[in-house]
Amino acid sequence: MVKDLPWNKYREFVLKLFQCRDEPHRIAGVELDGYLGRDSVMVFNYKKHKDVILDRGFIDDLHKILGDKIGYKFFIIAPAASVMFFEDYIEKGKTKYFALRIPYSIIDELHRKGFTHIKQPIREADVNDTIDAVGFDFIQTPNAECDYFIAKPEGELFNEAVIKIKKFKSNILSKKPLKFENRETLSMVMVDYDYNGEVFDFDDVFYAEDLKKNKWEIRFDVDKIEDQMMIIYIDIFGNEKREVKAIKDFCKFKK
Repeated sequence: MVKDLPWNKYREFVLKLFQCRDEPHRIAGVELDGYLGRDSVMVFNYKKHKDVILDRGFIDDLHKILGDKIGYKFFIIAPAASVMFFEDYIEKGKTKYFALRIPYSIIDELHRKGFTHIKQPIREADVNDTIDAVGFDFIQTPNAECDYFIAKPEGELFNEAVIKIKKFKSNILSKKPLKFENRETLSMVMVDYDYNGEVFDFDDVFYAEDLKKNKWEIRFDVDKIEDQMMIIYIDIFGNEKREVKAIKDFCKFKK
């Protein structure tokens, strides 16, 4: 159980694992643990909040306190099994609350070997050593930059929702990183047109080979989006970038 781990050592370890700066600070009375770039990071405190889970309600309560006092990104580090929502992030107002999930194998290895027998990462190369020690399942979320808009096909009565993939990049932790061109590591895009907020119900898939022929655009009848949809961008290494979009997120009538 993660609750058996010494909090101070666990906190220091996971901050280094995600290359966060260990700089405790407070915002609106909330204790935070450091920074990832310029954005604040919270390590989910299992010692202090023994009966709390990281779900949508937790994010809602946190946002009520922090509100507009933080920037566009906020990161929460937690064991993967403790995160009770499916998306990579939950958007509240101007802020995206990202969950940085610690793989089960790393938690399990910490219990079996302890902190003294696993090299604690202090730089990216050491993160690779940690990953090698426990098996490679340390998920790095790819970066995806897309335009979302509504288009009216010439001569057609219906409107199309369009997702144009402008940039896609995999984040690979490797001692000998390979270089890839933009969108070269994109494998496929899966969509659920009527995402219920809890379970991804697969509706359609768009493969990179076909997307390239279609100028990296995904097109579908706008009426397929009833309330909100989930889009999962998957790279060739099996890592995922997840987005939830409502019809209001699509700009109207772009040629």
